Amino acid sequence: MTWIKDEFIADLLKNPVEVTTSSWIIERIPHIFSDNREQYLKWKHELSKRIKVDSAAILLTGSSAVGISLNPDKNYRPFSDGSDIDIAIISDYYFNVSWYFLRNLGSERYRYPPLIIQSIDDHVRMYIYWGTIATDKILSIMPFRKTWFNAIDEMKKIDPTIDKDIKLRIYKDFECLRYYQSSNLKKLRNILLEGETPNV
Repeated sequence: MTWIKDEFIADLLKNPVEVTTSSWIIERIPHIFSDNREQYLKWKHELSKRIKVDSAAILLTGSSAVGISLNPDKNYRPFSDGSDIDIAIISDYYFNVSWYFLRNLGSERYRYPPLIIQSIDDHVRMYIYWGTIATDKILSIMPFRKTWFNAIDEMKKIDPTIDKDIKLRIYKDFECLRYYQSSNLKKLRNILLEGETPNV
């Protein structure tokens, strides 16, 4: 996987961050699909049928897309059998359903466990402002939880995500997705330019 890391870093340092975001995340056949475009399109279609979102608005992010972790604290760790599958769902509908639900919880949020309360507060402070809903910690309370949990269970039976831990993140639109992903790459590029070594 060293070549992926070297190629990615070279690209990140040479090109505008938005271009690197496109080539490595948004407009890419994910690493986990080994350049098999047909398999990738069929896989997306299967998820699309289950959550009723157009397959063009479904894509993979993170190490399953790139082949290495882009989290600076993970030191470009290669994608492995134990890695999560991070999936972006671009949906104004699901974003609004989630936003209205979280906004209207009010004091009701205190009936949930501390981790869920913390995640709800994180959405109020940060995520919703940037047009994203991180469902990995709060899917269990969402109005569409049954449909999405069933979809995740079914996708765990389909290659190449068999038995993988699948996490879905909602983005209001493609601009929000690009901004969120590009912001993370900008932070990573700044670390590289400053000569800092990510923690192992």
